[in-house]
Amino acid sequence: MSSPQAVNPGVVIVGAGQAGGRTAQALRLAGYSGTIKLIGEEAYPPYERPPLSKDILLGKVAYESLTLLPIEQWAQLHVELRTDTRVTAISPDSHCVKLAGGQSIDYGTLVLATGARARPFLGPVAPGTQVHQLRTIDDAKRLQPQFAPGRRVALIGAGFIGLELAANARTLGAQVTLIETAERVLPRLLPTAFAHSLAELHIARGVEIRLRCNVVSLSPHGVHLENGELIPADCVVIGIGALPNDSLAHTAGLPVRDGIVVDASGRTADPNIYAVGDVARQVDPTNGTDIRLESWRNAEDQAVSVAAAICGQHLPPRQPAWFWSDQYGRNIQIVGRPTDELRLVEHGKLHSGPYLAYFLSGNVVAAAIGVDCGREINAAKRLIQAAVSVDADALPGLRARPPVVLIS
Repeated sequence: MSSPQAVNPGVVIVGAGQAGGRTAQALRLAGYSGTIKLIGEEAYPPYERPPLSKDILLGKVAYESLTLLPIEQWAQLHVELRTDTRVTAISPDSHCVKLAGGQSIDYGTLVLATGARARPFLGPVAPGTQVHQLRTIDDAKRLQPQFAPGRRVALIGAGFIGLELAANARTLGAQVTLIETAERVLPRLLPTAFAHSLAELHIARGVEIRLRCNVVSLSPHGVHLENGELIPADCVVIGIGALPNDSLAHTAGLPVRDGIVVDASGRTADPNIYAVGDVARQVDPTNGTDIRLESWRNAEDQAVSVAAAICGQHLPPRQPAWFWSDQYGRNIQIVGRPTDELRLVEHGKLHSGPYLAYFLSGNVVAAAIGVDCGREINAAKRLIQAAVSVDADALPGLRARPPVVLIS
């Protein structure tokens, strides 16, 4: 690739995670020839976070495999990558960002890819308590030794991060208690019946699930509940969601509402500032979209859309939401937004091999959940994108395949 023309001040991307890194790549693929500066707080080049709660903790893959590109390839793309660098303020009037060391960097276009941080436990924590969260490579390195045979691990929060960590801890031999304030696992995330089946999968493998439990404090002895009970634990992991890192935008006067408010192209109220990834709340009145998605697929897709918008190109077609989770050797994929209000059509059984569930709004497929059936989920995604009426009784089922070997 020939050196881009020096167009000063070019694009500055604040946040060198997956969304920020992919935006830089997408700009080059879209033909952008100006300068690109990519600024991140962590010491690592851009990397993907989802494997941190999956194969990384199980020791199946190395941390180096998470990076989007080898470090030298950023220079080949003529992207100036700055790690270990914190942006402290944005000045929209003067088109610059200010760094912790006092330096200022000018921008023509600014992309905020500041991501999200783990939501903290706000109750009392006694000195000496082993408390962990999982958001970064360094978090994973600190947490991994805790998932050892015989260790007592208490996980607070039964969303996907809690369930994935529970599966990994049990697989590695730890004793696991999963604690949730709601009446079921995956509250507000997935339909009730599927959530119950997934909980049964964990219980069958020795996870103790405690529902309707309010945690009041943590100590070296374990987790203290509102009813006075103590759940013994050597290690406590907090998995109660994430908070968008939108304070820079808020202080700069940009509209913020649990994330930085952007339009379908990723543009904020300031035409020279975009937001992408976990921090972006996309509002599109034409299709009723008003959502902040924390997912791998969303980071990939929004990066391409923002790059297209900056380059004055047509936006790519909007893709359905997609998410995956790996638990006890089972691969779970969700496309669209399945809810209890949608009509359910099932194929297979979760506990005895591949499973596929369609969720219909009227006669239109709105969402699907698949377990160990990637081909079928890809087909379901095409049906969701087509948004056409279907015969529910004729929806594609599970194709024949070798038996799934389940991890005990």
